[in-house]
Amino acid sequence: MNTPLTPLEPVLRALHLHADRTALRCGDMTLSYAELARRTAQMVTLLHEAGLRPGGHVALVSPNTLDALIAFHAVPLAGGVIVPLNTAFDDHDLNFLLRHADPVGVFVDRAQLPRVAHTLEALRLPYRATGPDAALAAELDTHAPAELRLPEGLKEDQPISVNYTSGTTSDPKGVMLTHRNMHTSLCNLLYHLNLRPGHAHLHALTLSHSNGWGMAWAVTAAGAEHVLPTRPQPLGAADLRAELAAVTHLTATPALLAPLADMPQAAPLPRPVRVLLAGTTPTLPLITGLQAQGFEVLHGYGLTETSAVLTVTDLGAQPGADAALLRRQGHAMLHGGEIQVVLEDGTPVPADGQTPGEVVIRSNQVMKGYYKNPRATRRAIKNGWLHTGDLAVLHPDHRLEILDREGDLLKLAGHPMSSVQIEAVLYRHPSVREAVVVAAPGEDGDQPVAFLTLHPGAQVTGREILGFCTPHLPAYALPRRAVITTDLPKTASGKVLKHVLRAEVKDKRLGHSAD
Repeated sequence: MNTPLTPLEPVLRALHLHADRTALRCGDMTLSYAELARRTAQMVTLLHEAGLRPGGHVALVSPNTLDALIAFHAVPLAGGVIVPLNTAFDDHDLNFLLRHADPVGVFVDRAQLPRVAHTLEALRLPYRATGPDAALAAELDTHAPAELRLPEGLKEDQPISVNYTSGTTSDPKGVMLTHRNMHTSLCNLLYHLNLRPGHAHLHALTLSHSNGWGMAWAVTAAGAEHVLPTRPQPLGAADLRAELAAVTHLTATPALLAPLADMPQAAPLPRPVRVLLAGTTPTLPLITGLQAQGFEVLHGYGLTETSAVLTVTDLGAQPGADAALLRRQGHAMLHGGEIQVVLEDGTPVPADGQTPGEVVIRSNQVMKGYYKNPRATRRAIKNGWLHTGDLAVLHPDHRLEILDREGDLLKLAGHPMSSVQIEAVLYRHPSVREAVVVAAPGEDGDQPVAFLTLHPGAQVTGREILGFCTPHLPAYALPRRAVITTDLPKTASGKVLKHVLRAEVKDKRLGHSAD
C-alpha cells in the first residue's frame, strides 16, 4: 500500500496525541496542542469558506508570530500551498513577489500591511490582518473547527510551499517544495536534532526562510514547544541569551549567533542547547565560543532548493574530535540522498581534500522546480541532478567542505584560491568579527580585498591585521587591502552580498584600507 508522504501526517498525530502539552510559548503567553489544533481547524474552515481550492496559493507576509505559525499548519491542511514572503525584502521586491506568486488570499501582519496595501487593492486580493494587535483570533472563534485530516486526493509530489530565494524581477526563484520533500526533511531533522516531547525550539530564523528550515512542522511533529522570540530581530547578545534561557534546540545561521562571539566571558547556559548551524561556514572562534557556553554544535549545508539542510557534521559521536572539523559541512543526513563533488566533465573528484568541484545532489529533498520559471529549473536540474553552483572539496573521511560559489573562486597569480581559505586566516585575529574576501581586477589578474567588521571595543588597523596574516598566507593570497567597516551588506537571510562588495572595489569606493 502506498500513501502520500507528507509532514502533515506526523503533525496531525502530534495535535491529537499531545493535546495537554505546551505547543507554543512567546513570553508569558502559552498555547497547548489542543488549542493549536482548535485554532488550526478554525482557520481551515475560514480558508474553505473564503473559497480556497486544492493547490491554491496563500501568501503570508509576517514575522514569526502565533498567527503565522497557525497559517503554516492550516493552509496545507486546507489543501492549499503556503507562500511565505520574507518581510526583510524591500518594498519593491516584496510587492513584485506578491504578484508573481498568484495568491488567492493573503495573511499579512498588521504592521506590514501599509507596505503591500496597494498591491492587495490592485489585485483585489482578499486578506486577513494578523499579529498581536489584529483581530484574527476573534474572527477564528466565529468559525466552527473543521475536521483535521489529510486533504482529499493529496499527492506527495504536490507543492506544500513556494519559497522565494530572492526578490529579483528578472529571474524570480520561487522554489516549489513538495509534501515528499518536506516529509523527508522532517525525518532528517527529528533524527539528527533528537527532537522529542518536552524539548523547546527557538525560532530565531524567520519562518519565511525555507519554512524555518522545516522547523515549522518538525517541532510540532516532535510534540515539542515552538518558542517565538519576544524581542525585535536581529537580536543582540544579551537579548539572544535571554531568549535561550528556557530552550533546548536552536537552528540558526552563523550571522544570527555572531553576537554571542562578542561574549567570550559569558556564563554557561543553564542547560545545554543543541544548535544546528548552516547558511555560511561558521568561524572557529564562533564554534569554540558556543561550545564553551554550553551549546552542542552541529553544522550542516543545504539550499532552499534542497528543502534547507541536507548534510550535517556532528561530533557528539566522536569524543575528543577536533572542533575544527565542525567547519566542514559533513556527510549526507540519514535520508539526504546522493551528494557528489564533480569536475566540469562530471567526473567525481578524488577524496583528497584538495581538488575542488561543483556540488551536485540527487535527493528526495530536491525541489520540484521554480514556480513559473522553467528556464531556471532546466539550468538547475540536469540529468536528474541538482547543480548547486557551490564549489567544494571532499576529504579522505568523505566529509564535504564548501569553498565558494562557482563564480566566487579567486584566480590569484594563476592559482585558484577559495576566499574561504583566506577568510579563515583573517578570523584567527582576535579582533575580527566578520571577514569577507572578494576579488578586485588588477593588471596581473585578481587581487584579493578583505572587508572586515571588528568585535566591539577592538582597536586595530587594517594594516595590522594584514601584518598578522602575512606568515600564514602565500604572498599572492595576502589581501592587498583590508577595509574595516561597521556593517556588511547582507540578504534577507543573512548572507553577505559579495556582488555589492565587488562593485565597491571596482568603483574604488573603499573606506579605511591598509594601503
